[in-house]
This record gives sequence, C-alpha cells and structure tokens, in this order.
Amino acid sequence: MKILDLGKKDYLSVLGLQLKLLKEKQLGLEKNDFIILVEHYPVYTCGKSTKEEHLKFLKKDEVIEIERGGSITFHGIGQIVAYPIINLSNRKLSVKNYVWILEESIIRTLSDFGINAFRLEGKRGVFTDKGKIGFIGIRVSKHITMHGISLNVDVDKAFFDRIIPCGLENIPVANVSDFKDVSFKNVKLKLVDNLKKLL
Repeated sequence: MKILDLGKKDYLSVLGLQLKLLKEKQLGLEKNDFIILVEHYPVYTCGKSTKEEHLKFLKKDEVIEIERGGSITFHGIGQIVAYPIINLSNRKLSVKNYVWILEESIIRTLSDFGINAFRLEGKRGVFTDKGKIGFIGIRVSKHITMHGISLNVDVDKAFFDRIIPCGLENIPVANVSDFKDVSFKNVKLKLVDNLKKLL
C-alpha cells in the first residue's frame, strides 16, 4: 500500500490523478494499491443521488458533478480527504464490506482521541452527538475503487450552510475541534494507520 500525501491541492487535479491510477490498475500496468491524502481548496461536489433542492443556495455552475455515490458535499481546508485506489477482488472485499471499513476507520480514529462516533441506520457516513463528522462517497469500476472519505478536523462549517450535506436535512456537521484540541497532522496519521489495519 503506497501513501501519497499531496498536502493542499485543487479538486480537479487530484481527480485526474485518481482516474489515471484507476485506469492503470484496470489495465494491469500498476500493481500497487494507493491511499491518496489531500486537503482540498474549497469546492462543492455532487454525486449520483443529488437532488436540485440539496444545492440550496448554490447555482449549478458552482458545483462539480462527479461519478460517485451520494449527494452533494463540501471539501475544504481543515478537512482530511482520503482516496483509496485499491483492488477489492484481490482483498476479497464486497462493496458493502468496503464501505463498512471506510466508516470503521473514521470511527476508530475518533475513538483514539476519546470521541464517541457511530453509524446511523440507513444513512452512510459517521455521526457524533454534535452532528455528522465523516463523509463517504465511492465509485467502483472493474473491482477498482476511487473517491473515498472525508473527515472534518477544523473546517469552516459555514460552507456547509449553503447546501443540504449528503441530502440529510436537520443534521448539522461537526468537527474534531468541537470535541478536542488535536493537531490536523495527528488525526491524519491515526486515520491512515486505521485504514491500513482494516484494509
């Protein structure tokens, strides 16, 4: 498993990297699995289940439409984004099990910092008693994954006020910083560690 920590990057350049690695793995040109780590400059993206009302105060041209599951979300500074580019069949994982692992990696990371996080029946992602803190949207093509997870560490939550995040009304968003004063770097290290253990 190779870890590619890109630091702060714009969304479209990282999307291009994901697509390149996806294609190379599908063609058998790339044997390694990857976890891409990034902090995106502010951007709204929407997946296949986005409805027009989820955009709330946004215009269509303010949103990037992408081929992943889920509705609209926001990525920005202060949020860890992880994109695993892995072969599910090599790891004998179903898509359902893979999604569980992604959620579990966030839950365990938060637990490492003494934060209680959990799943909600019928809703994808990770929640706390102060709101949704972990987000999941994936695409699987010929057993290869792309897109992935995001975890709010200390992101400006005002950006989420312009949308209905993940199409879930009346559920606020939360940050790690709402619970604990921990460094972005330490949260990222723990998240990578938990992803590697579970995958």
